[in-house]
Amino acid sequence: MEELNIRHFKLLNGEEIIGLVAVKNDDNFIIESPVLIHNNVLGGYQFTPWFPFSDSKSFKVLKSDIIQHVSIAHEAKNAYVQFALKMSKTQQPQYRSDEDIMRELDELYPPEESESANKTIH
Repeated sequence: MEELNIRHFKLLNGEEIIGLVAVKNDDNFIIESPVLIHNNVLGGYQFTPWFPFSDSKSFKVLKSDIIQHVSIAHEAKNAYVQFALKMSKTQQPQYRSDEDIMRELDELYPPEESESANKTIH
């Protein structure tokens, strides 16, 4: 795994991605299986696919769009590889309407009758 050129990119638009550098050209990088880095509510980080609705595995990133890029720590490299392997096996997200989502939320969290009966209106 040490020979894999997996790098962390900070982009001009504020996004931070990690990906396997397949090709380094004079003006761009070809990155395979890039993931977007997010801060989570517990103070850690999580990965999501950079282009979740695309079947493409490789993406061109222009060097002019990159602020900085660095190699990543061994632990982060392991986490990325595990996520990237799972990412290739996952199914595309299902598309649902707003009405379907609201219906599902109503089923999960039905309004309690006692709450509405005990409300005080000022």
